[in-house]
Amino acid sequence: MQRKANTIAILTAIVGMGTVLSGCGEQKEVISTASSNSQGQTNPFESKLKISMFNQGTFNAAAPIAPREEDIQRQMLEKAVNIDLEMMIPQSGQATTKLNTLIAGGDIPDLIFLKSRADLAQYYDQGVLADLTPYLDQFPELQKRFSDDSWKAMSYQGKTIGVPGYDNVNGISRSFFIRNDWLKKLNMEVPTTADELFEVMKAFTEKDPDGNGKNDTYGFIGGMNKEGSLQTYGFDSLMWMFGVNPPPAIDVKDNKPVFLFTDPKMKEALAYIHKMMEAKVVDPDWVTMTTPDLLDQKLFKGKVGFMIRDARRLEPDYQQKMKEISGEVPEWIVIPPMIGPYGDQIVENKSFQGNSWAISKKADKDKIIRILSMLNYLFTDKEAYPNFAYGIKGIHWDMVDGKIKNKTSELSKEVKEKYLWVDHYRIPRRGDDAEYFSFQNPKTTEAFENNQKYVTPTLPGNLLTEDPNDSLAADRQRFINESLVKFMTGKDPLSNWDNFLNTLDTKFDMQKYKDTVIKQFKDAGLIK
Repeated sequence: MQRKANTIAILTAIVGMGTVLSGCGEQKEVISTASSNSQGQTNPFESKLKISMFNQGTFNAAAPIAPREEDIQRQMLEKAVNIDLEMMIPQSGQATTKLNTLIAGGDIPDLIFLKSRADLAQYYDQGVLADLTPYLDQFPELQKRFSDDSWKAMSYQGKTIGVPGYDNVNGISRSFFIRNDWLKKLNMEVPTTADELFEVMKAFTEKDPDGNGKNDTYGFIGGMNKEGSLQTYGFDSLMWMFGVNPPPAIDVKDNKPVFLFTDPKMKEALAYIHKMMEAKVVDPDWVTMTTPDLLDQKLFKGKVGFMIRDARRLEPDYQQKMKEISGEVPEWIVIPPMIGPYGDQIVENKSFQGNSWAISKKADKDKIIRILSMLNYLFTDKEAYPNFAYGIKGIHWDMVDGKIKNKTSELSKEVKEKYLWVDHYRIPRRGDDAEYFSFQNPKTTEAFENNQKYVTPTLPGNLLTEDPNDSLAADRQRFINESLVKFMTGKDPLSNWDNFLNTLDTKFDMQKYKDTVIKQFKDAGLIK
């Protein structure tokens, strides 16, 4: 059995091209997995196994499941590891209920996609999921496919209980947008430091960059969500120039947890934003910016010179919206993040790997090996990759001048709807694969690729699970968020910073929270 298991890791090197299936009235070439490896060995899986998959990781829960004879990707997976794959796609919003019903009835799917680490830990604690630790060393390519951060998220109580589900996308949604036409008019350069950025924002506010003779432009706009958090709305990006961020940002340095939202450098970041507020370079509408859509409207109107938005706003559809709303297409460009006083240059942290693939504890060793082999093929086989990430060759993608060309954006609505089911299989697409997104504006691709340089590792604080005995958790976080807003607006002077820290300790039992963090970090091996 061990000799058989050891052959599995080389399986993904044996996949070749073959099988044809009709699509759009033509014969389309697809990948066949029927071949032998470089040692002349046949497929090591002689007996076919039935595998049930609970796939809430689909990119389109509303899409139907295609019949097996039409489902090219399913055929590839089945042939690669000799399985009969039965896939369940839960309806949007009903995945947890459906999965719990299956578990309660004893009909646990063999392979389960989970969307949060909390769910992964919970189902493991309930005895639903298998410990994968004894098997993963047989799959070195699968281990290399995901970062150490992603694998750490799969670790619980010293065991690896899941395989990363899919890459989160970074380096696009928090792009640094600036009006290049305004810079040119004011004879200013792209800012590269926090001080230079302030001077640019001040000029954008005071020097009539749009030339209409009115005092109606601002240097910056951000916002906060309806819960009062400053995360992801722009102000947090300014804070990163100082190496800090709002809750729940916790890092580890010198074998100790560092709470970035109470770090002394946070006081400097708040002082910088307060300086912006005092200089009136921040659009006063920021207090009403509680959704991304509202910030987009500010981008389209073109009365703000610098903001944090998604690089896809450079795409033609959004450019057209700008023209419809403001009567022009402003020369927005995406620039690198500014270097802060401590050398920090950050677009964002890599998103936490919350989603995962888990395997039923009811699966025996052979089935676990077979499932991991399927995931190994799905995520690491280079020839198979475009057939899962992009879709069907000849329809969704093709080879152009020796390179893969994603044609999805060129397809008619009818063709897209005909092949909606390919969205069930896009899971292996890489988070930094610009071709996957099929950007129409080369500047979007350039911004996306450049931003990857400034995506820093996941913060370890994301590994924390909520302490059910911490009754002050919600109130504590609310107090921190409210205090940060008061400090940056000047409603509470920064001279009260020490009082803020003291209140956290005396009224909100910050030490209890710190003790929980230290314990969980020690359990995870992040500190000694």
